[in-house]
Amino acid sequence: ESVAVVTNPAIDRDREMEHFSTRTVIGKRPSLVDKTETSYVIELSSPILIEGKIGNDCATELHHPSYDQIVHSFREKQLAHILSATFTAEETIPQALERLSNEACEAVRSGKTLLVIDDAEAHQNGNLWIDPLLITSAIDQSLTKQDLRRDCSILLRSGAIRSLHDFVVAYGLGADAISPYLMFATVASEESTAPVANLFKALNKGLEKVISTIGIHELRGYSRLFSSIGLHDEIADVLNIVNFFGSDSLQYDFEALKQDAIARAEDYTNENAKPGKTFHVFPRIWKAIGEVAQTGSYDNYREKLNELEIKTPTTIRHLLDIKKTEKQVPVEKVDISVGEHSLPFVIASMSFGSQNEVAFRAYAEAADRLNMVSLNGEGGEIKDMLGKYPRTRGQQIASGRFGVNAELLNSSNLLEIKIGQGAKPGEGGHLPGSKVTAKIAEARNATIGSDLISPSNNHDIYSIEDLAQMISELKTANDKAKVAVKVPVVPNIGTIAVGIAKAGADIITLSGFDGGTGAARIHALQHVGLPVEIGVKAAHNALLEAGLRNKVEIWADGGIKSALDVLKVMLLGANRIGFGTLSMIAIGCTTCRGCHLDTCHVGIATQIESVAQAKEHGLRRFVPRQFETAVQGLVNLFTSFGNELKALTASFGFTRLQDIVGRSDLLEQTRGLEQLNLSNLLEVLEVEQMAQKEAAASAEEPSLLVAAGAEYLDYYVEDLHRSREFTSVTSEQRVLGSRVSCHRVRGRLDGSYKKLPDVTLRYKNGSIPGNGLGAYNTHGIHIHVDGGGQDGVGKTAFGGSIFILKAKGKDGKFYNGSVGKGFGYGAQKGLLIAQGNADARAGIRLSGADMIIGGQVTTPIPEKEHGNIGTRANIKGFAFEYMTNGRGIVLGDPGPWICAGMTGGVVYLRHQPEMGLTKAALERRIAKGAQVRLEPLNERGKSDVQELLSKYIELLKEHGQHEEAQSLQPLLEKPENHFFQVIPTKEQADPSVSTE
Repeated sequence: ESVAVVTNPAIDRDREMEHFSTRTVIGKRPSLVDKTETSYVIELSSPILIEGKIGNDCATELHHPSYDQIVHSFREKQLAHILSATFTAEETIPQALERLSNEACEAVRSGKTLLVIDDAEAHQNGNLWIDPLLITSAIDQSLTKQDLRRDCSILLRSGAIRSLHDFVVAYGLGADAISPYLMFATVASEESTAPVANLFKALNKGLEKVISTIGIHELRGYSRLFSSIGLHDEIADVLNIVNFFGSDSLQYDFEALKQDAIARAEDYTNENAKPGKTFHVFPRIWKAIGEVAQTGSYDNYREKLNELEIKTPTTIRHLLDIKKTEKQVPVEKVDISVGEHSLPFVIASMSFGSQNEVAFRAYAEAADRLNMVSLNGEGGEIKDMLGKYPRTRGQQIASGRFGVNAELLNSSNLLEIKIGQGAKPGEGGHLPGSKVTAKIAEARNATIGSDLISPSNNHDIYSIEDLAQMISELKTANDKAKVAVKVPVVPNIGTIAVGIAKAGADIITLSGFDGGTGAARIHALQHVGLPVEIGVKAAHNALLEAGLRNKVEIWADGGIKSALDVLKVMLLGANRIGFGTLSMIAIGCTTCRGCHLDTCHVGIATQIESVAQAKEHGLRRFVPRQFETAVQGLVNLFTSFGNELKALTASFGFTRLQDIVGRSDLLEQTRGLEQLNLSNLLEVLEVEQMAQKEAAASAEEPSLLVAAGAEYLDYYVEDLHRSREFTSVTSEQRVLGSRVSCHRVRGRLDGSYKKLPDVTLRYKNGSIPGNGLGAYNTHGIHIHVDGGGQDGVGKTAFGGSIFILKAKGKDGKFYNGSVGKGFGYGAQKGLLIAQGNADARAGIRLSGADMIIGGQVTTPIPEKEHGNIGTRANIKGFAFEYMTNGRGIVLGDPGPWICAGMTGGVVYLRHQPEMGLTKAALERRIAKGAQVRLEPLNERGKSDVQELLSKYIELLKEHGQHEEAQSLQPLLEKPENHFFQVIPTKEQADPSVSTE
């Protein structure tokens, strides 16, 4: 399955559940052009059908008709036609597909509007089974070619549909409804309908989850959004999907499928037939990796891997060997460094929270001793580590923005924006409250014991232009930083890589589908994303063709297990290689795949620190990590990998590893020629290979973000430490104030910048500064705007204040005071005020700052609302989503879908019944998935409202707005009559939902 990357991003199915629909329409659809009589049509809430007695029993409970009821209703009207999903030994599969397609088209021409593809007759009486996906796709395309597709629906009844992935693929290939009878029969019980009903609901959630990862709300918008690897051309043509490494000479063709069908028919009658065994790599090698970490010797591991890879290849690179050559050089002459780092390895992003403190510290320390890169995940940095490893430590900025602020951004000159990761692309993380200890809460500026949820996407990146804006914001907040963008591998990754390079990134990290995270959903691990080899080659070629390859580094990760793997992926086009799972194994991980349960018995993926704590948790065995041993394990592992890589490079005559990046002509396919055709992977483009500029080594003057012809207001460093005033500033001046924050904090990560004199920046006379105003703001910087703000104002602020107030018009009245999307995204400290309205997602992931939205209701809200709430509201939707800390106060209509995923902090909502802002109206605005309570103010609530409102009224007076200040004064007298508070119901999620 594919996922959305950057443009039209993934959606959070769990927190935004009311936005999804799995509706499907069965029957003949009306013509798009002619007036036609309406035909018999049924609309179902889901394409999943249950059959037999259990289907009828569940029908009332699920408000969903059974398979039999639907087929019967169409049969009664002579509108149904049954196609048997079988063929005979006299036919070839292509002949059978043609016969079935013709039969389907004839049936539709004769007025049938429901085609049922049924495999009930397979394996008996000489009827051989055909994979239902082939038939569904063949019939779907035949009907489309003959302009008959809208005249009917396809219902697939098959025992071969056994997982969510099967469902999604069948639906994408053209099935409008599916009855997976064996799947339901497997769980059915005579006592109760509950198991079947639960499976039905779980599959529906699963369908919503799949479409959410590719940015779709309606299941009917899902089509062939998946790709295949190594299908024979004739099969790929019938399925009509993107197919990598296929050809017309592969072994698994239609004839092989026919032989398979004959063998299945034999197995069907053979009571002793057994399913094949599944092969797992890690249980066979983790001990050998541990040995490398303990002894530093690679020999035993090399032998074990070679044997496994030749006998049972599990990745594309296992089918490749390095071409033999006569020309060899001495190992000591080989240079495997890249930029200013000695090793081309990266310890992939792992956060403090998913990892225990000892493990987390060990990754950073070991990488520094080895002079290679280690990346932090999105969990903030432990305070004493800030700035400790400036040359080797990278920081990650992901959708949750946990712990991201000016201090974090200036503690390192390598910043990684995570769009997605290979193991669970299109999904956010979820750290259960049980793992949120005092130290983690401090690193992430969160509340101890509250769940921490990362959104599925970065809510300030909805397009490649937004990504360019984000990169320039980071380069303004730290003007010495190199920016990496991490994306999962999807079919059009070449185009995406070019977009990322043009957006200003210095590094593109490609995350292959083999990526570890022991806490991802099984479905995501097994069925989503593509291998790293495909991504690296596609990105390398696309960047070469665009003339951009020398401007960026490509980093790759995802299931890399050996020095030979490293070399092969580098020959395909990568500059450095990331290791996540292997780094964990080096310090003692036993790959038991239970990272999310908080029961890690080796003290890596848990916050349990002692044997006593482990006993309280009910763990029978617990061996805590020792810091020095863990560091030594990592040093041994990567040193031995480095030595092996040097020996491999020397063995075919090269002295500098970076010179052979992209030289796929040095590889050859020696195995699996009948399984995959890798000739495309090994072709080298006839494009001049430009001299590679290493991202880490380039130190040109950064270009600051400003439109052509305008002088950037924050350009001169000497101006940044003094208060300034501007008039009529317009939107081409973006990211104002961030450079001020950067230059105050840099070099003062101990907090001494808080002693510097305050700086006030005023933008007057109707100024509307551009996107990112005051992004990464810090203590002591006060921004006053008389006019308005655009998107991303005050994101991840760490102190100071930002006031967006109305400006005086020519008629003496005050106008605007509004802000764009994502106001105060992830803000941790400080005060943020918008006097007017706020666009969508104001206060998203608010984690400690105070926020006031001053826009008020001007036309009364009707008692019965029929949608369009957002257009009339003062916040346009999704306010205070994923909030974990801090206070928000809204003086008008808070808008639809508020507080989804909120797990901490408090929001005060105005109660104004005379304008229709009643308790019932406010309850309608709370998102369906929100776990919050709306209740009267408690004592703390009263004092909060008085404190925040008083500050706001004073500010209005200071800006000459006495009339509005006067009108708000009465609210201070009895705040409990004018406000409700929204607080999360402190429900800690079950650790099994963790995906971080």
